Amino acid sequence: MTETAIIAAGALIVLLTLYDMFNTTISLGGGGPLSAKMIIGIWKRLPWGPGPLRGSAGGILSFCTILMWMALLWLGWTLIFLPVPDAVLRTSNSEPADLAGRIYFTGFTLFTLGLGDYRPDGPLWQILTALCVGTGFLSVTMSATYLVPMLSAAAEKRAVASMIDSMGDTPEDIVINGWREGNLLSLGTRLASLSSQIAGTATSHLSYPILHTFNTAEAARATPVQIVKLNEALLLIEHGVSPGSRPAALDVLSARRAVTDFFEHAGSGAKPSDEVPPTPDLARLAEAGLPTVPQHDFDSAIHHQRDARRRAHGMLLESGWSIKDAVGR
Repeated sequence: MTETAIIAAGALIVLLTLYDMFNTTISLGGGGPLSAKMIIGIWKRLPWGPGPLRGSAGGILSFCTILMWMALLWLGWTLIFLPVPDAVLRTSNSEPADLAGRIYFTGFTLFTLGLGDYRPDGPLWQILTALCVGTGFLSVTMSATYLVPMLSAAAEKRAVASMIDSMGDTPEDIVINGWREGNLLSLGTRLASLSSQIAGTATSHLSYPILHTFNTAEAARATPVQIVKLNEALLLIEHGVSPGSRPAALDVLSARRAVTDFFEHAGSGAKPSDEVPPTPDLARLAEAGLPTVPQHDFDSAIHHQRDARRRAHGMLLESGWSIKDAVGR
């Protein structure tokens, strides 16, 4: 390769890395092309099943993303300074730096250490050294910009899961626990308050696709598990409880739209499950004194929801959970 080709390759790597960092941290339009492919590749190849690795997945992948940016910037700037002999000189004797010296020079310049063992020679290389320092400072700033709101969104995500779990251990429990004084109005109020938080979590998944890897080893704090549980409870409310005993229609609609948004944003890359989850237990609601529709009407309505429920099940499997973790059977 000629000197120009090597420098051009280095510049291209630097520009692609900066573009990826911008798309991932500032644009809020999802991950950049490089980081998204790396995250998907690692996520699909490692066993994130039950165990401590599941709870560490988000942190591991975030670290890998930042490490990839730093490594690519280091590689790109090294290639820029590599082919021209007099681009980098030893400070002690003004001799051209060897390969190891140029890698060392690029590293301490990029990470703004400024040790001074090597120096750029001439105005062009001095300007490029200043740009190298700037990209290093920018990468640190962007990494912080990336991590702080994402960790906040991850905490909010777990808070939403805990709130849903507090409503009941199973979809049937959520509905039964909301039955007060012959109606489900109190449950409707709870659903309305949850809707905005679930919608916010769904939007965060759109802005930070890596957020779905911030999992937990506890089902009670796992958002995919709890959202699927709430979805099954909504099916019981919408199609199992007698119309006159349901919560306010607007409260149920708000919750349904928030849950649908979550599935679209957080589970968009998941493959639908081959199996349909078990039908919610309508008999338990009747035993608890709730007025219900005929079983065959409920079964028919649930059958029409099979594709959506298979997609929800697929999201659970993608996250390392099973349908039993969500519905208790």
